[in-house]
Amino acid sequence: MGGKSILFVEGEPKSPNGDLRHGLAKLLEQKLKGNLPKTIFGGGKTQAIRKFKTNKLDAKQSLLLIDLDRPEGNIKADLIDCDLLEYSENVFYMVQEMDSWFLSQPDVLDKFYGKDNNNGKLISQKLPKKKAIEIEHPDEKLQELTKTTTRGKYHKIKHVVELLKLLDATKLENDFSEFKRLIEKLK
Repeated sequence: MGGKSILFVEGEPKSPNGDLRHGLAKLLEQKLKGNLPKTIFGGGKTQAIRKFKTNKLDAKQSLLLIDLDRPEGNIKADLIDCDLLEYSENVFYMVQEMDSWFLSQPDVLDKFYGKDNNNGKLISQKLPKKKAIEIEHPDEKLQELTKTTTRGKYHKIKHVVELLKLLDATKLENDFSEFKRLIEKLK
């Protein structure tokens, strides 16, 4: 892409339990080797889109990373619904949500959450037999799977930063074409 990219991301940058910017940087660092984009968190999806579209920074270098909140086949519809079609080369989706990334790497969930206190099964043993990208409402599925673990039920604010740091970026590229496309654009 040449030059420093600016990545607008859906989500809150800081919480009492961690810095999402740091977690995302740790993940991207695996592939970008120090050439990290400037990251601007936009809050919710609508706010992130507004910040992306109205930014006064270099528009050619600006990228947007948001949740799709529906199956992968709906990307074009979401681009149209969000009035982003003209920016499609610079818009990237977490399909269906970032939480899908965690479901795609059961070893990370096992390492982080351990076993279910009720039945002694690892989280990976309780996952649905389908691809993570196909699981609707992945945040709810994670809450259900982890509700009786020692670490407690999955919580977007409390757990996301640490889980991001544990993910394997190469595996994400293999499982999520949008993540791979983002990495390629950032290189």
